[in-house]
Amino acid sequence: MDTVKGQNKAISTATNHKTGGLLPPAKIHLFSDDLETLNLFHALGEDWRFGRVSMGIRGDNLDQAIEHYARRKSPTLVIIQTEDTGAEFEKKLSNLAELCDENTAAIVIGPVNDVQLYRHLTGIGISDYLVAPLESENFIQAIASSLQNIVGAVDSHLMTIIGAKGGVGTTSIAAMMADLLGNHFKAKTLIIDAAGAKSTLWNHFGFSPAGTLIEAARSVVDNDKDALNRLIVKKSDTLHILNTGTENILDNPVATQAYEMLLDHVLAIYPYVILDTSNAPVQITRMAANRSHSITVVTTPRVGDLSITKMILKSLRDLPGAETRTPTIILNKTNTTKSFDISNKDACELLDVESLITLPLDNDLFSKAENNG
Repeated sequence: MDTVKGQNKAISTATNHKTGGLLPPAKIHLFSDDLETLNLFHALGEDWRFGRVSMGIRGDNLDQAIEHYARRKSPTLVIIQTEDTGAEFEKKLSNLAELCDENTAAIVIGPVNDVQLYRHLTGIGISDYLVAPLESENFIQAIASSLQNIVGAVDSHLMTIIGAKGGVGTTSIAAMMADLLGNHFKAKTLIIDAAGAKSTLWNHFGFSPAGTLIEAARSVVDNDKDALNRLIVKKSDTLHILNTGTENILDNPVATQAYEMLLDHVLAIYPYVILDTSNAPVQITRMAANRSHSITVVTTPRVGDLSITKMILKSLRDLPGAETRTPTIILNKTNTTKSFDISNKDACELLDVESLITLPLDNDLFSKAENNG
């Protein structure tokens, strides 16, 4: 704690989507004897957004916090409630800062709404100053903002692309969206996948694979920035690709927990991360969908593909926080056999959605992209 120190529509839907999702992995300690604050803190532990956050009450006041961290490692975030915000309190805050890790954030809950006090406390390194009694959403926002500054860019946007099955064009759509987002909207974007040796993402951008997902995850664990940077291909100033795919074809690409650590790392660097889940293990797809800010489901106007899509949408609705994100559905490869295509109207009715995006298939363009990137 440093106290003294057509397609555009799919992109637009994602970029304009309200930020939501799980908070990053973190530890939060509260020091308070206020019953309302304690009850609210307990309630946050049941909030789905705090699913990866370890929360604990460690004492009643600032003095106990100083005593606690004199003998223990500090967490990601310390929250301290006080009735006294005078000079002695500020001195004790400085003492606490000397005991805590420099990457520990702090929130102070005080008794009065004082703009000058707020400016002073945030000026000396406190993440936020809140006034009791607390409102739930304001408390959550303050915690999220504090974790963003310490853990990474909570406001970064994870876009997960899910295919109804192989062959519907999931990777092509993911590559197209990355190109539009990075090169058309000029938003710094990283595109990655989770398929290991089954990935063809590299081919869509015209190069050969250079590493594995395990190597990428290990570089994060080892804090080896150079190793990770060697796996990232810079197609332009705003479009980067994690270039993996050299795994053994019969091996699992990477453990889910390791892959999530990789996601946490890149989301702290890139405002937009696009994840192609075609051929990915179902555990990784579920994890990514569970924490994504926006989801795109790719399917075709065929009965079988639409039936699978309906099951995917049902599963997505069952995930925590589903109410904060409505999947974008892309009906790909339309107009190939018009007499057999399911119409847009019938597709919407079957999927129980109001609208979807259709992409007609250009066979020559698709084949060229498949072979030449």
